[in-house]
Amino acid sequence: MGESQLDEIRPYCGDLRPVPSLGAYLSEFSWSETDIVVAGGLNQAEIDAGVHVLTIGRMSLGVRQRKGKRPAEPFREHVRMDTQNREREVAVAFGYPGMYSGPAEQLAKQLREADEPPPTVTVTGAGELLRQPIVETSSNHPVALRLQWADRVWGGGEGPTVDVVALHLPSGATLSPWFRAFLTDISEFDPKRVPEPPSLFNDSSHWYTPEEDAIAGAIAEIERESARLECERQRLEEELAREGSRADVTARRTIWEDGDELVDAVGEMLEEMGFSVERMDEAKQPHEAKHEDLRLTLANQPKWEAIVEVKGYTKGIKTRDAQQVGMHREHYILETGRKPGLTLWLVNPWREMEPSDRLRPDGNVDENAGIVGAVCMLTTDLYLLWKSLKTGDSSVDEIVRQLVEAKPGLWRLLSDS
Repeated sequence: MGESQLDEIRPYCGDLRPVPSLGAYLSEFSWSETDIVVAGGLNQAEIDAGVHVLTIGRMSLGVRQRKGKRPAEPFREHVRMDTQNREREVAVAFGYPGMYSGPAEQLAKQLREADEPPPTVTVTGAGELLRQPIVETSSNHPVALRLQWADRVWGGGEGPTVDVVALHLPSGATLSPWFRAFLTDISEFDPKRVPEPPSLFNDSSHWYTPEEDAIAGAIAEIERESARLECERQRLEEELAREGSRADVTARRTIWEDGDELVDAVGEMLEEMGFSVERMDEAKQPHEAKHEDLRLTLANQPKWEAIVEVKGYTKGIKTRDAQQVGMHREHYILETGRKPGLTLWLVNPWREMEPSDRLRPDGNVDENAGIVGAVCMLTTDLYLLWKSLKTGDSSVDEIVRQLVEAKPGLWRLLSDS
């Protein structure tokens, strides 16, 4: 690094140790007493896993492969700044910690005005916990990149485990604001090595007017709050992803599945909506014809009973399935001597499509369902009824009424009257 770059970071450093190379540094100092490495022009460099790293310009970082008695095998590259990029359009990325927003906007503007395309960062097998582009090209190749690792051994051997962050910047980046943001970043999860973020003010802040002091203080507070909110946003995004995965194997099966999986999902949902559910084919004898999929009862209406046939379709609803629904209805009448309180034909058409883009059933489906005395209901509509129950917008009694009082044909939401 040049003297001008050292001057940019010197005000924020406790014990700055400028050296011409990593080899020269390690001849005098130990990794276990090193908090942060700031370097440029690294070539096949190996830096201790527990040390925070900021690089600027071309570089190659990784590990030496050691095997048997041979002292060193070829260098295994983990991170490099690649100069082969031909993309010239750059933009600030999304999702990185907020303390980098100011330097990121400045760097993106600077690179857009440059004559040459910027180099990009390539990461291979680095084992990072987080990979967060800060500035990237039009095809999402990072130009400025933040990496974070968890529980890395610091100093080798039996050293303590620490969380570590690395920041990789192109050579044109103005180091001072990036380094200040980098220290703020580290201080939030490694306060032992960076006890507090650096002051927002540079040396000229000593000469601020009281009005400027107040404004600068407000900016500092906003940056701290932005960083806190960004961390909270990332936590909630992770929580949302976990909840989404859980919903995909529970309630949302009614939207995507067919066959037995869809029958099971529908049965579980109807139980949560207040019905007692019986899987009819579980009790079927080998010589018996296939029954309807489900039979519903209500504890407070002992004489009421419903039959349910469940169908999933890759494309639209097969109207000939209405005949099968009608046969189940006739079989029930012969078996019990009475009509079912509800004949429900639950369908999941276009199940591989985004639910909001699916085509609604046409009048032909409505007519065929009406002919056999069945209510044809989309499983997506059933899901929305279930959701209204879970959010408290509808009660169990209201949900039950929407099904018990439904008229043959396509299911329609009943009015409150």
